[in-house]
Amino acid sequence: MQGGELVSPLFPRGGWEGCFPRALDPGDKAGFHIVRRFKFPAALAFFVCLTALVCAPGHSYSEEKEKEFVEKVFLTKKEVLEAAFPGADRIDTEKKWLTDSQRQAIGKICLQTIEDQRITYYVGIKGGKPMGYVTIDHVIGKSYPITFMVALNTDGTVRDVEVMVYREPHGWEVRFKSFLSQFFGKDAGADFRNINSITGATLSVRSMVSGVSKAVAAYKVLYLDKTP
Repeated sequence: MQGGELVSPLFPRGGWEGCFPRALDPGDKAGFHIVRRFKFPAALAFFVCLTALVCAPGHSYSEEKEKEFVEKVFLTKKEVLEAAFPGADRIDTEKKWLTDSQRQAIGKICLQTIEDQRITYYVGIKGGKPMGYVTIDHVIGKSYPITFMVALNTDGTVRDVEVMVYREPHGWEVRFKSFLSQFFGKDAGADFRNINSITGATLSVRSMVSGVSKAVAAYKVLYLDKTP
């Protein structure tokens, strides 16, 4: 203790000033006088609190994001295609690269902005004829992608819809048949606004409605209308 100030072996004899860069000293004498007269316990408490404020938010945010991300795989592509095309002689893959006019036509039907560059279809072939078409796509639920499939009859009506992968802790009820069966039989001219929602899964429901309506619109434009 010297002159009413605590001198700690942890810091220079000159007080706290020695702990700061010399470049900060000129022109701010008053500020450094205040710093130099901090009592050691108070200063230590200040730095402990400062460290807690800086470190705690990042830690809690990281933990929160880890708890939110839960990947649940319900179906693989192989399982989906086998179920969609039982007894098929083969399953062909058709990749459709979209033109600007095709994107505009699809968007006009489903009332969305289409940014896809390519849509892939899997076609079950039996006896030389197509059994139907399957497309696999992704939509964003609340924060993460929902991977789903849409199986279409050759006339463009929905035969089946399945959630393949879900990645959030809430809203997974959209995978239930009681919800997905509402899409069955719908085509590009159907009204998708009458799809019943699910309490606690509103965003996931909207995303699935958007995804399925885009799928049937794309099939109409590419296979039925054959828009160039």
